[in-house]
Amino acid sequence: MIVHDKERTLCANLAAACKYNSDHLHANMDALRNAAFIYSTSFFITSNPAALHEVGQFASDNDVPFGYNLSAVFLLQFELDNVMKALRHADFVFANELEVAAYSKAHNLGTDSHSEIAKAIAKTEKSNSKRPRTVIITDGPRPITVVTNMPGSEEFEVTEYPVEPIDEANIVDTNGAGDTFVGAFFSQLYHGKDIPTCVRAGIYLSRECVKRSGCTFPATMEFTA
Repeated sequence: MIVHDKERTLCANLAAACKYNSDHLHANMDALRNAAFIYSTSFFITSNPAALHEVGQFASDNDVPFGYNLSAVFLLQFELDNVMKALRHADFVFANELEVAAYSKAHNLGTDSHSEIAKAIAKTEKSNSKRPRTVIITDGPRPITVVTNMPGSEEFEVTEYPVEPIDEANIVDTNGAGDTFVGAFFSQLYHGKDIPTCVRAGIYLSRECVKRSGCTFPATMEFTA
């Protein structure tokens, strides 16, 4: 990881991560059976897309909430079919501004509006019709867009959540901010909180993350639900 003037780039040797064997998944299905939520990034497509699709199908078949992150522009450019296949199972979809721009381009949506792109993502085919799909789009210091749609409905709940700005002098390292947002979001969802609380938790923790070197957190959390 290289951080230059608070911007980051990454060169990684994924090594064994690219050789995930489905036998390991099948030997550890109890982890899925006991899960309150299941979450995956699109990055797993580069490791074993069949395993990712199997996990997504398990979530749908067993009505386990499934979170899915679009993860990276290159996956939407070169692995679109696999991204969309996994998206079928997603109850919660996370993406940043670059990823939704790539999604819009890949599907010829002809718009850069986050709410319109989120609506398009929300209404794509969904394998579990019992649950709504919620799309969460982050955009750095700009407002977060959240769109919720029930399968088969043409109605959308669209909400924007402001992000309190951080003085640039306090920004140390943006690495991990997106993943931190997702983790905090699910921590509140696990405790039965509503979507606004989940989003506020994500904003809080991601703001704390970028003030520190590496994906680290303060010893004491000040977020209150």
